[in-house]
Amino acid sequence: MSAVEEVRKTVTVVFCDLVGSTSLGERLDPESVRRAIGRYFDEARVAIERHGGTVEKFIGDAVMSVFGIPRLHEDDALRAVRAAAELSDAVRALGDELEAELGVRIETRIGVATGEVVAGDPASGQAFVTGDVVNVAARLEQAAGPGEVLLGERTLELVREAVRAEPAGPLALKGKSKPVAAWQLLEVTDMPAIPRSLRSPFVGRGRELDALSVALDRAVESRSCQLCTVVAPPGIGKSRIAQEFTRAAEEECRVVVGRCLPYGEGITYWPLKEIVQTLGGESEVRNILREDENASLVASRIFGAIGTAEPSGAPEETFWAFRRLFETLAREQPLVVVVDELQWAEPTLLDLLEYLLTFAADEPILLLCLTRPELFEARPSWSAPRSAATVVTLEPLDEADSSTLVETLAAERGLAEFDVTRIVATAEGNPLFLEQLLAHRAGAGGDDETVPPTIQALLSARIDRLDADERAVLVRAAVEGRTFHRGAVAELLPERARPTLGARLISLVRQELIRADRSLFPGDDGFRFGHALIHDAAYEAASKELRAEAHERYADWLEARAGEHVIQYEEILGYHLEQAHRLLVELGRPDEPLARRAAARLATAGERALARGDVPAAVNLLDRSIALAPTAGDVSADALYALGIARKEAGELEGADEALSSAIGRAEEDGDLRLATRAMLKRLGVRDLTGQATGDEISAEVERAIPVLEELGDDAGLASAWLLLVETGNSLADDEQAAERALVHSRRAGLARDEEDALFAQLTAALYGERPVAEVTELCERLLAEAHGPLAEVGTLEILAALKVRNGDVFEGRELYVDADRLYRELGMKYREAVNWQCWADSEFATGDYEMAEAAFRQSILQFEEMGDRYYQGALLTHLAHVLCAQGRNDEAASALDHSEELLEGHVSSLGPSARARVLAARGETEAALELAHQGLAATVGQDWPEGRAQVLVSLAEVQRRAGRPSEEAAALREALDLYERKGIRPAADRVRARIDELEAVSAT
Repeated sequence: MSAVEEVRKTVTVVFCDLVGSTSLGERLDPESVRRAIGRYFDEARVAIERHGGTVEKFIGDAVMSVFGIPRLHEDDALRAVRAAAELSDAVRALGDELEAELGVRIETRIGVATGEVVAGDPASGQAFVTGDVVNVAARLEQAAGPGEVLLGERTLELVREAVRAEPAGPLALKGKSKPVAAWQLLEVTDMPAIPRSLRSPFVGRGRELDALSVALDRAVESRSCQLCTVVAPPGIGKSRIAQEFTRAAEEECRVVVGRCLPYGEGITYWPLKEIVQTLGGESEVRNILREDENASLVASRIFGAIGTAEPSGAPEETFWAFRRLFETLAREQPLVVVVDELQWAEPTLLDLLEYLLTFAADEPILLLCLTRPELFEARPSWSAPRSAATVVTLEPLDEADSSTLVETLAAERGLAEFDVTRIVATAEGNPLFLEQLLAHRAGAGGDDETVPPTIQALLSARIDRLDADERAVLVRAAVEGRTFHRGAVAELLPERARPTLGARLISLVRQELIRADRSLFPGDDGFRFGHALIHDAAYEAASKELRAEAHERYADWLEARAGEHVIQYEEILGYHLEQAHRLLVELGRPDEPLARRAAARLATAGERALARGDVPAAVNLLDRSIALAPTAGDVSADALYALGIARKEAGELEGADEALSSAIGRAEEDGDLRLATRAMLKRLGVRDLTGQATGDEISAEVERAIPVLEELGDDAGLASAWLLLVETGNSLADDEQAAERALVHSRRAGLARDEEDALFAQLTAALYGERPVAEVTELCERLLAEAHGPLAEVGTLEILAALKVRNGDVFEGRELYVDADRLYRELGMKYREAVNWQCWADSEFATGDYEMAEAAFRQSILQFEEMGDRYYQGALLTHLAHVLCAQGRNDEAASALDHSEELLEGHVSSLGPSARARVLAARGETEAALELAHQGLAATVGQDWPEGRAQVLVSLAEVQRRAGRPSEEAAALREALDLYERKGIRPAADRVRARIDELEAVSAT
């Protein structure tokens, strides 16, 4: 291969010009001037080349030189500054000589700047560099005074510890829109350039290995799930220590490994897909699950999540399915699940892992997660102390371990004698630095001067030293990603280079830049970069034009290679097409057809993510898809509709309204009445939450929409319509009927989550409505027997628990509440978990166990507070106030009511007035209390919530008691008793009946 390609590099440019050269021509003969300028050029060339720079050009009496061309060095910035200082001193000495010889004096002014350039191959004679850094260096030189060296900001960052400098800016430089920071060089010391954080593979980790073993032993002995997180910056050795640990653990354990992709957007379950592949694929997973009573359901949820089947079920069911798989594996032998590169994980995957830690029970499972510290910034809870979790932090190696590693690796590779101390000092304890320094030295033929002080400089220098053929292979491999395929690289190479690809790959393996890895495609070879930063350095070395072309060609190759399974790769295809378009935009050559193609792939991927319940991924993918559209007319109504739903689920209500409004407009333009109506209904639901639409307005819109949807035969739209009517119904009976209709349509449409919501809404309305407890209990028990899967079961279980308690079967009901709470937490349904606590609290209030009711209400309020839900907090605080009043804690009840009013901001809870009345009555403010109590009772007229009206009547009776009105108290209690008995709430009825008996006994005496 003799390809000549432009490359991108970070280099340091030095511009040097003479001060006083004009007077030379005026006072000296041209021959003398020529000799003087020649001596200056000689001094410049010597100083620059001595420090490894290249003289790019002489322009009049100015010199431009570059450090990093033709080859990068780890300390190019420091070399450039030293060369500039030496050149300044040399010209100063030359000026002294010229003054003595010819009576004239010259001085230099120098500018030094560091930045990215594009350069040609020096062998082609096209090695000149282009980039803004060249202009900055020239402008700094022009701003410098006689004898001064001015440094740009990025240069100073790289040499700060090796120089003394003082601010000389910011400077207003010609051609720059903003002032440029600059520093005047005062002195160059003998210190090295500023050290940066270091990274490396495994060695000498005895203590850390012991910590991993302890975590595994704890999992085995307690038959529980344990989490062990290994954290360190890139290169310190996370993957290597995991390899060492699992190699030993494999004798007694099953080990499965998955890793998060470096670019990772939207590929939420990719690590789990790799684990399934490790286990042997779909057929083997089905075989592993063969004895599980829910094997088919578990398998369908797993394969839907990893993209080998259509998405099915909510994220909670996916979590549950993987838990069942891991528990099944762990029954045979302890299971170690390794998740690498966790810092790239989507929030949904992190939720899944934390769910496994909490709910994987009775089987020995160790979750071994490898991550960078950035994870803890994005997910602070991950590092929070937990009894079943351990964090192992990898520190730099000490000098002894570093020396041992260097000597061992050198002996293995047959390297000649070398300075161990120098390599260890340069590496500063980072194992990857130690290993790569040795490999680099071997490739450099013993040129220790090229050893870089940081891993980025090291890897950039190593890649830059490859011959053109190997470098061309490596940069194209980097386009696919951290892992890549021979077939993809062949597609991206020029046709003339393909015959020697195999030999080039073997050479790169020998040089430890890449290693063999498994392939995703039969008949192809897979490879993996030795480290993510090797990949990054190789990718950045390619020109943007090459990258743009390669991303698009890779997408073409993957699309053809995936064939009928291409839908599994929608997110990856969208990513590569998106990158190709972004790069072309940066080059000033946007490609609208390419943008549309990328947008379509990302939109499809986003809609699939939403279908499987992965809301964060859906928002990310759909946002990117819409941003790519060249014009507003290119944005599809389907993508906007999906984005609106995803944003609503994510709590981004304003953004949801905006997206759904746009979806309505686009659908109407397209003549798509079905989608326009669906989007309108979803927007109504959002505006209900934000208070932008009243219940009457929503009901009217829904009533108009239902006939349209019926004519269109749109069951999904009808399910949404009837669920929306549940939220705005005027009575619980209406809510129950609307929920029943929603249930029918959601089942026809195959919408599992809508079906569960409809069923729960139906049962909730029946629980609180006028249907007797016994009748609703019979319905619940029948539905529970028919339920398939935890998502369908849990809501019914919660309602059945409430019914059991109200029927007097308190112990059984409490056990069901515990089961429901466990299932909600297993499924990760935090909102419904809080609702379950509220339902439990209401039930305990009915039994008269006020301490337990208080605890449950406080738990529910806390969870709603954590979710940022002000309305439910405010409403539940009025319930809590009743509980506190029942315990005689009236001041606390008053505080709860004050807080409730702050949260509700003018909205009145149905139980608020009667709770406030009880507080006032306890304080002796009888008249005000009676007025409020009657207001509360009046508010319940026409409601079909018998339990709520009964509770208000009991509160009125309490106020009447304090007012000394026993007959009015008895009348209120008798009405409450009638309501409780008709509904079948036995504990509350017994309690009220006992109080009536007391009053009658007193009256009789």
